[in-house]
Amino acid sequence: MTRVALASLDYETNSFCPGIATLDDFAFAEGPELFEMGQGLDEIAGARDAALRHGIVLVPTTAAGGVSGPVVEGATYARLRSRFLDGLAAVRDSVEGVYLRLHGAMATDDEEDVEGDLLHATRALFGPDVPIAVSCDLHCHFTQRMSTATPLVVGYHTCPHVDLQETGARAIELLAASLSGRAHPVLRYRKIRMTASSEGHDTSTGPVREVMDRLHEMIDDPDVLDASVFLVQPWLDVAELGWATVVVADRRASLAQDLADELAAMLWDRRDAVLFRKTSLDDALARVRSSPPSARPFVLADGADSCSAGAAGDGVVLLDRLLREPIDGGCLLVVTDAAGAIACGQAGIGSRLTLDLGGSITPEHFRPTRITGTVTTLCDGRYRSSYPPGEADVGPTAVLSTDEGVHAIITTRRANQLDYELFLRVGLDPRRHKIVQVKSAGGYRAFFEPLAFECIDIATPGPADSRLPLLPFRRPVRPLHPFDAVVAEPFVAVTERASADPRGDGP
Repeated sequence: MTRVALASLDYETNSFCPGIATLDDFAFAEGPELFEMGQGLDEIAGARDAALRHGIVLVPTTAAGGVSGPVVEGATYARLRSRFLDGLAAVRDSVEGVYLRLHGAMATDDEEDVEGDLLHATRALFGPDVPIAVSCDLHCHFTQRMSTATPLVVGYHTCPHVDLQETGARAIELLAASLSGRAHPVLRYRKIRMTASSEGHDTSTGPVREVMDRLHEMIDDPDVLDASVFLVQPWLDVAELGWATVVVADRRASLAQDLADELAAMLWDRRDAVLFRKTSLDDALARVRSSPPSARPFVLADGADSCSAGAAGDGVVLLDRLLREPIDGGCLLVVTDAAGAIACGQAGIGSRLTLDLGGSITPEHFRPTRITGTVTTLCDGRYRSSYPPGEADVGPTAVLSTDEGVHAIITTRRANQLDYELFLRVGLDPRRHKIVQVKSAGGYRAFFEPLAFECIDIATPGPADSRLPLLPFRRPVRPLHPFDAVVAEPFVAVTERASADPRGDGP
């Protein structure tokens, strides 16, 4: 049986979320625990199934994950890096290959390209001849440095991300082909001087769907081993910010480059179409008010405060409006406010109290709003998340309910709202309420669109604002669309040759 080392480091940085991420923001696993982290629904599960088909044994080492949040402390990354590499070093002499599950958009206060650093450190550890496969999020910040470490790179094909298992399996398929000698993978890529907020990245409809359809046609070519588009975490203030296309071919470097360039041209042609236009709060609430009582729920997406995009979740723009202008039928909203959760816990279920809620973490975007209500639920904030799959812990959590039917779910730590498990955890069924607020920049649609009467993305401020030029970007190389009206050369020149299997690279 062929043995392959397995390691994972999963974190997505939002450069505009205040604060800094430390070790306390990460969850850890070692050894066989890696197979349990994602409830059998993540990339590692897909990789394990594919490995079994190819007679490969995955040897789990270490994993650390923190989902999304502010820039990571440099000292924290140094410890994460050492743990990651030490785990791989311990099995180096007993494995023939490596599989790494990474996000692709982690940045620290002194390292813009964490994944590029990790990949090259892993390459140095194992030498030039050991194949290294890596799977990344569709929002990977793909860099020139990453491209030279290994040709075995795959990314999600979906947004919302519903192909985690398939992506892990694709990574193993590339690895198996390389290990067996059946193929000699070569990677070519093209970086594009464009970006857009993630609401415009939907692969099931709209302009990106057309590009993904062409990508899948390309993969049907027997000389093409895999292909990905990386639409980057858009709220990442780094020099190489921009979209990228990646194609992995069998020996044929020129084919890989031609196809990467074709995909890049398709994305560039859609540069304006992917800029998402949101609905004003006035217009969204007018649509709710004019609807019949049976029309529910209206899912109002507050993407600018999206916790799964790294924001803190302490925005209360919609809550403040609903408190001042109530709407019949019940409203569910989530706010990160540790002090508010503690106050509710101390008061106890059934207590009546008034709080100044929200705006405590991101004061540059939000101000607190005053709410008076009854504490209707208290819990520990632990539940099983379906998307992303795994155990969630948002800390002590309370529900404060107003007489007008506004239910504020107050969490101690930020809560991803890509699925509705938090609502169910506190005993509130989103299908029975007129308005359900989700703090998500597009990704919520996989779970919420099937149950919604209508989904409306509302225009609000925040660290994940879809209007990217309004945010204080400092580092990206310019010109860059949509920051600049004119981008004379949309494609970045490849300054160093991308990676190829050392056993062969054809023309």
